Amino acid sequence: MAVVVIPFAMGIFFANMVIAPVWSLLLATVVSLVGVIALTKWWQNIALFTMLFSVGALLHSLSYRDDITYNNPVEMLLTVESSSVVREGYTSAEARIEASADNSLSGCNVVVWGDSLTKFRAGDRLLLTTTIRPFRAERKEYAELMHHRGFIGSISVGSNTLYNYFPTEHESLHDRAVARLQGAMAEGDARAVVLAMTTGERSEISSELRQNYAASGASHLLAVSGLHIGIAFMLINFLLLPLVLLRYGNVWRSVGAVALIWLYVWLCGMSPSAVRAAIMFSLLQFSLSSMREYMSINILAGTAFIMLAFNSHLLFDISFQLSFIAVAGIVVWAVPLYRLCSTRFKAVNSFIGVMFVGIASTLATLPLVANSFSVVSLVGILINPVVILLANIVVLVGVVAMALPFTAIIAEYAAAWQNRVVEWAATLPYGHFTISLPEWAMWLIYGVLFVVTLLLWLLPRREKEPKIEDNL
Repeated sequence: MAVVVIPFAMGIFFANMVIAPVWSLLLATVVSLVGVIALTKWWQNIALFTMLFSVGALLHSLSYRDDITYNNPVEMLLTVESSSVVREGYTSAEARIEASADNSLSGCNVVVWGDSLTKFRAGDRLLLTTTIRPFRAERKEYAELMHHRGFIGSISVGSNTLYNYFPTEHESLHDRAVARLQGAMAEGDARAVVLAMTTGERSEISSELRQNYAASGASHLLAVSGLHIGIAFMLINFLLLPLVLLRYGNVWRSVGAVALIWLYVWLCGMSPSAVRAAIMFSLLQFSLSSMREYMSINILAGTAFIMLAFNSHLLFDISFQLSFIAVAGIVVWAVPLYRLCSTRFKAVNSFIGVMFVGIASTLATLPLVANSFSVVSLVGILINPVVILLANIVVLVGVVAMALPFTAIIAEYAAAWQNRVVEWAATLPYGHFTISLPEWAMWLIYGVLFVVTLLLWLLPRREKEPKIEDNL
């Protein structure tokens, strides 16, 4: 599957860099498809590569909008899709245009900026006449990021803006979970971390706390991803264990587990990292129930292909990139090293596993982090065993606390200790460095890592190949 997703992603990347006519990409797709059917051997492989490349480029080219009119007042009905996040002196929320006098705007996403008194909840609706502004050209990186996330621009509202406000009558599953946990814990950094790690709600994360997690290399803990979904996966399978006693119990257990995993991802806001993890764990659940071999690289590549086929712009989303690169590093580096260094003692093996996972994910994402955020944290490897242990407690108990709020105090206590460890690591001298890595250097590093990893994977296979003397 990896040989499929690579040319597909290359086509998306090409279409993002070069504006090619849609008809030319469509023609290339048809011609290469004919080649796949008619040709043989290497020519067929070349035609298949070209077809996948062309399909990726075609899908990405078709996703662009060039019919948006900016800075003209237009009446529109908005539905808020994410609750307002409070920044320094203002708030921001994400919204979708449900209806508009300009039909070309219907279905588009916008960022709603407001003053500190203007706050919305997911599901609220706004009817107003306003202008849509393009993202500022001087903030090119932010503008590109928001366009890749499907936003066409921004609008401003505030306490002095005239608009009709229709508050939502029903709380979303996400809002209910957040409110339930908020009521069970005292306001503070510990509660903010519990909310972020169990529900994906990061509105209470302070800038200082965010900087500490970034400097210590633990910022990935604040976004629901593979670690968090994996903990929920284990908890769900444990709770559904009695189903195996029934007829077709493994099937019912797998169906129930996959349904609950996706329910949890929905509760967390369907972020790219959470969706990626949910797809992988769903396929893992299927392989466990069918007793089939779980091929991590193929599953990871298949997950990437599915997500990019539905939304090619995810390829340029930093959370999507970090998520996949981290998992790829764990699969190709941490897993083989763990198998090589494992012992007879389970406790030692657990420690070794956590260390290798931390080292592999840190090294794999280090060039991308240095390019995107201009910071490199080395202390994250040191504190990884401790924060992973505390993160397991936070997520595991946090998920349980949604049903049993009185247990939230345990998650709050673990989060407080996690914050202490992170704060200590962030203040260590030479624990992190400010490095602005150019994009060409990032690609060069990943190219070298890819070649070296491929050679190391091929070496054991060559050793097992029979020698000529053995056949004499």
